[in-house]
Amino acid sequence: MREEIRLRLKREAVKDLDRQKAEFRKYLERLAVQRKRYRLRMKAEYGKKWRKSKRGKKPKRLNARFEPPRLANDETLVEALTKCRKQLSMSREKWSTTQEKRAKILFELYPKLEEAYNLINSLRAIFRNKKLTKETAKEKFGEWYEKVAACTLREIKSVRDTIKFYEDEILNYFSKRQKMLLQNL
Repeated sequence: MREEIRLRLKREAVKDLDRQKAEFRKYLERLAVQRKRYRLRMKAEYGKKWRKSKRGKKPKRLNARFEPPRLANDETLVEALTKCRKQLSMSREKWSTTQEKRAKILFELYPKLEEAYNLINSLRAIFRNKKLTKETAKEKFGEWYEKVAACTLREIKSVRDTIKFYEDEILNYFSKRQKMLLQNL
């Protein structure tokens, strides 16, 4: 789910980057045409007396390289979305400082990504809690369902629907785990 959202955002970022590259190329071509027209106009107006000035701003060359915009952590948006893949499957406590910076930037740009991350982490916390019984797990799932109901992400809602469909089987996991804990004592 989180991965689907990340990939969708990455595809959109790549499309946007390709569009920016095409616009940059058109801009360079427009500048070249303007320079050529200017030279022709000046030669027609002044004849052999006119020479190109060495002063002023250097013209951008047609083979100038496109530099994609950089985020605050000096990564492009596509790089950041690629590098956050494994990071989004970890809990916040395990993040390094660079991962925290990357997540902060991405979560500011994409609040839906943060919403999905928080909802999945709260689901993961239910399964991580070893003291839950079948009844308390059912209550926790109910709370999680309410959180998801407020969410607008279809990927998260599909997970909720799957969990609801198999809820009895999933709750058996908690009762079996409780029995195993009691046997080990």
